[in-house]
Amino acid sequence: MVFRRPSLSPWLLGGSSLLFAAGLAMAAVEPVFSATETYAQADPAVVAGMGVIEQSRCGACHTIPGIPNAVGNFGPDLGPHDDVPPVSGRQMIAIYPRGAVPNNSPDDLAAWIADAPALKPGTAMPNLGLSPDDAALAAAYLYAIQPDGSVAGLDAGPAPATDTGDGNIGDGNAGAGNTGAGSAGY
Repeated sequence: MVFRRPSLSPWLLGGSSLLFAAGLAMAAVEPVFSATETYAQADPAVVAGMGVIEQSRCGACHTIPGIPNAVGNFGPDLGPHDDVPPVSGRQMIAIYPRGAVPNNSPDDLAAWIADAPALKPGTAMPNLGLSPDDAALAAAYLYAIQPDGSVAGLDAGPAPATDTGDGNIGDGNAGAGNTGAGSAGY
C-alpha cells in the first residue's frame, strides 16, 4: 500500500490568488479619508507682526481683529466693519476713505506705522519708535486681516478640505498676505 501525501499547492495557490485579488480590489477603490492631514502654513511675518502689535500696545487706541484686548476706540477700527473693508482693501491711510497717505502696498502702511507724524504732521498717531523691520511686521499682520475679520497666516491648524468638483478633495490652503491694494484708516 502506497500512501500519497496530498499536495498543498492548490491550497497555497488558491489562498495567494484570493489575497492578490483582495489587494487589487482595495487598490482600485479611492480612499474616502486620507491618512495624512494637510496643514495651513503659519506666516512667520504675520505671527511676528502680532507680537509687535501686542508689545507696542496698538490695541490701546485701535480695535484690531485677532489681537487680545485690542478694543481701543481713540484711533480707528482696523478691522472690517460696516462698509469699511479690511486694511488691505483701503486705498488711503489716515482717516478712511479720504486719508492723507496712499496705501498701495504693505510698504506704505509700514512707513505710516514707523513714523506717521513725518507723513502727516499733526496726526494723532504717534511715532512709536519702531524699527523699519518691526513696522513691516505690524503692516504684514494688518494686511493679513480678511473681510470676515479672520487673520490669514495666523493659524497653523488643519486646513479645511475643499471640494474641487473633480472628485478629489483639495487641501484648502489659502495664501496669506496682500489681498489687494488698500489702506488703513487713521
